[in-house]
Amino acid sequence: MDSKVSGGSLKECIFNMNSIPWESLLQDLKENVPHEARVHLIPILSTLRAFGSSDRRVEFSPNWVKNSLLRLEACLDRAWESLNSGYWKDVPIEHRVCYSVCSILMALILQMKGENDTEKSAKSKDENLQQIIQQIDKGILLGAPLPHAPDLLTTIASNANRYFVENLGVMENSSKVLFEDASICQETYPGFETVKQYYEPSMETFYRDIFARKTPAILAGCLKHWKALTLWRNADYLMRVAGTRTVPIEIGSRYTEEDWTQHLVSFSDFLQTHISRKNNKVGYLAQHPLFEQIPELKEDFAVPEYCSFSEGEEDVTPPDINAWFGPSGTVSPLHYDPKYNLLCQVFGYKRIILYSPEDTPNLYPYETRLLCNTAQVDPGHPDFEKWPKFRNAKGLICYLGPGEMLFIPPKWWHYVVALTASFSVSFWWN
Repeated sequence: MDSKVSGGSLKECIFNMNSIPWESLLQDLKENVPHEARVHLIPILSTLRAFGSSDRRVEFSPNWVKNSLLRLEACLDRAWESLNSGYWKDVPIEHRVCYSVCSILMALILQMKGENDTEKSAKSKDENLQQIIQQIDKGILLGAPLPHAPDLLTTIASNANRYFVENLGVMENSSKVLFEDASICQETYPGFETVKQYYEPSMETFYRDIFARKTPAILAGCLKHWKALTLWRNADYLMRVAGTRTVPIEIGSRYTEEDWTQHLVSFSDFLQTHISRKNNKVGYLAQHPLFEQIPELKEDFAVPEYCSFSEGEEDVTPPDINAWFGPSGTVSPLHYDPKYNLLCQVFGYKRIILYSPEDTPNLYPYETRLLCNTAQVDPGHPDFEKWPKFRNAKGLICYLGPGEMLFIPPKWWHYVVALTASFSVSFWWN
């Protein structure tokens, strides 16, 4: 092993090498990673494992570190190419597992590199730590949970973020983000009916009057126990918990337009660039499983009991939970989802227009595979000359405010516009 031994302990490490499940990691590498990457990764893992089992501090030579990082970058690039060929759901899982394993190994080497370089400035150590967190987040976003160590990526990321906050403080130049709810005009549009509202409906009432009838409804007073209602309005809290983390942001007016694209940015940059100040380009953290990536945030809310109802006799699986966070002006084009949906508003206001599945012929769905659940009509700016049958559609309208939930049955079309900075959590289940 091209290394030398020096004195010291591991107490300053971001994550303890002794706590890494080496056997599980090696098993995933051997069973679930393509051979072309495996031959490069096993020697690196074996060397790191030897370091992790030692009670002495090992200072690896710069040459070994450099060569190992180059090999890992090459494997990541190859996995990236595979991840971006064809439809995402069709990507073989082995390429995603490879990306995850490479991210973990790179993070471990970067940690040792930073700990052994005593000459580094505080700024360099800060940048090294952020590089570690960014790489692990890419593993979470682009890779896959390891079959034999499913929580390893999120655990490393949480430990690294906690280390950053405790040792380096909240990110520099983090401006205070204010989430102020202005007076919202909740007018009823001509020709639209309002969505019926229920205050703390019982489980029996919800099932009988709402779920069984498959009708949209506003549920008020049901989220009073959520800590998120107050905590997430505090920008400093969000910075501490998620500021260093990398998240996928949609840039552009809406996903049906040509100017729409996606970027990976730090949560801190997103807050400062798109939430705390006006930006010519709308940035939206949309339909993202943020709470799988950052489990600490999941402690601030609870899955509504209403999600326990199902049409089938089989056991209900846990709902898919997604975050929707953006400034005023974000738009979700008219579309439908195949599952039941509880859209829960943490802060901010949204205007939502809905149409029954029976109105599908009047909404002109796209004919392409990727957009078949999206309508070509724009309820906010209707063009009846281009889409004449849209005149026959009968819409519902509602305004969703802090602490309220909107129940949207499967196949119900909905068009969502944020009237202020807004954070919503959706629960989808069968």
